[in-house]
Amino acid sequence: MKAFTIAAVLLASAASAAGQTVPAPPRSDVHFVAGWQNLREPQPQNTYNNWINDMLLGGAGAGWYWNDHLKTQVDFGTATRGRQYRYSQTTTGTSQTLEVSRLSIDRRSLAVGQHYQFFRNQWFHPHVGAGLDFGFETRREEYEPTVTFDTVTRVSRLIPARSEGPEHRLVVRPFVETGFKAYMTRRAFFLSDARLTFAREIDQAVFRFGFGVDF
Repeated sequence: MKAFTIAAVLLASAASAAGQTVPAPPRSDVHFVAGWQNLREPQPQNTYNNWINDMLLGGAGAGWYWNDHLKTQVDFGTATRGRQYRYSQTTTGTSQTLEVSRLSIDRRSLAVGQHYQFFRNQWFHPHVGAGLDFGFETRREEYEPTVTFDTVTRVSRLIPARSEGPEHRLVVRPFVETGFKAYMTRRAFFLSDARLTFAREIDQAVFRFGFGVDF
């Protein structure tokens, strides 16, 4: 009788364990993010301030899991207007003067990347990724009025304010990324990541955080 009882308990435990299947990995996810964007924009002559750092970022994205670790992700983002004050020495006739301008950049982006996510069925998933960033930029540059003085004719001349643009252009850059997902529930998660894009050198740095849900 005692042996029968033990066998019944073991059988019930095995059945219970069999019923507790490991949750299937998600097939897809969506997320919403905020953060800030930093663009490298070389100055005409002065190189101490080659970065625009005042651009706030908002965006959304979605991903598709090919297996437990590989995911293709698409991100959309838009940033607040970035501004950079610039100056350069210009020559008019026999005189030189300092030309001051303000560059404004509006940027929207579409990024497509492949991620490798570490671990399976864990609360914390770090990842690495790489892909292409498509930047849709609108650029304007406004020049302040400038006074020049010709040392030969001894005559001053006013160069009025002017503007260049808007110029619309598409900039495609490869990127690398690292970040993590931290789950608050079985499906809802917090995320954070850092992304660097390259031309000849690092020319953009994006830092994001937000929330998402698996499907």
